[in-house]
Amino acid sequence: MAESKAAWDQVGQEFRALGRKVKQHYEEQSRPEGSEASLRGSLVDQEGREGTTAPPAEGASADRRKVDDALQKLTESLDQAFSALGDAVRDPQVGEQTKKAASSLSDALNATFAEASERFRKK
Repeated sequence: MAESKAAWDQVGQEFRALGRKVKQHYEEQSRPEGSEASLRGSLVDQEGREGTTAPPAEGASADRRKVDDALQKLTESLDQAFSALGDAVRDPQVGEQTKKAASSLSDALNATFAEASERFRKK
């Protein structure tokens, strides 16, 4: 039981390290105010569509604007997250950490099944 516990502890450590590397890429993707996302909102407004920087169109309710703003922010956040994930996937250090995490997961599963098999044999 101690062997599988240690193996699962190692899995946790490896996946935490992988998470930190992906988080680092995400944080590097963070854009300050006035960035491309704000510029994109302005361009949309110039095209005559309702956006975050233009005055609301006649008849548009406050709730509709809030939903539109929330959806715009969600879209920008998802774009940022997927860009960071894409960068992380191409990073050799992240690739190496992913291999370590997968290897530790495999080792933990092997240890767990070996211990379970041993228990069944004893009964």
